[in-house]
Amino acid sequence: MKEFDMEPSQGDPICFGVIADTHIPDRVKSLPEGILAAFRDAGVAGILHAGDVSSWQVIETLEKIAPVKVVQGNRDWFFGMKLPMSATFKANGIEITLAHGHRTMFHYMVDKWAYITRGYLFKRYYDHLAVDFPTADVIIFGHTHHQTSLWVENRLFFNPGAAYPCPHNRFTPEFGFLTVLPDGTIQTECRQLEE
Repeated sequence: MKEFDMEPSQGDPICFGVIADTHIPDRVKSLPEGILAAFRDAGVAGILHAGDVSSWQVIETLEKIAPVKVVQGNRDWFFGMKLPMSATFKANGIEITLAHGHRTMFHYMVDKWAYITRGYLFKRYYDHLAVDFPTADVIIFGHTHHQTSLWVENRLFFNPGAAYPCPHNRFTPEFGFLTVLPDGTIQTECRQLEE
C-alpha cells in the first residue's frame, strides 16, 4: 500500500473519503462506481476504510484515486488479510482514529448476541470506542452498517455506513466525507448512492 501521511499538508483543508464494509467478493462483486466517482470528483487527499474490506482488489481500486488507510474488520481475517486493528494519525492538529469497531472475535460474538436480542444501539460501540481510544478527537468506525455522525463529549464518532446494498441502508450503498479545516474545525457529510 502507498504511504499515507497527512501531517505535511497542514495549513490547507484536508478532505478524506470515508468508506467501510465493502464486503467484496463475499456479498457483492465490486465497488459501486458512484462511490469511486464521488471520491474522484471531491479530490480527496486520502481514503479511510474502516474494515471488512475482504479483498486486496478493493484497496488497489481505491489507491488509484488517493492513498488509503485501512484497518481490519471481523470478515477480513477469513480472507487472510493482515491489517492493523486500528490506526491513528493527525490532520491539521486533529487526532483521528480508524477502527472497525468489533475489537476481538470474542467481543464480536458477544456483540452479535446483543444485536440479535436487542437490536442496534450506538451506545454499545461508543462505550468501548471511547475507552479504547481516549485521546482521539475523531473516531471513525464501521461494522454496524449504520451511518453515524455524532458528537459525544466533544468527540466525533463517524460511521460511513455500508458501501454495499443491505437492509440497514435500504439497499442503497453509503459512504462519507470528513474534512478537517486548517483551524481544526471538523466537517462531515454522510451520503447515500443514488442510482
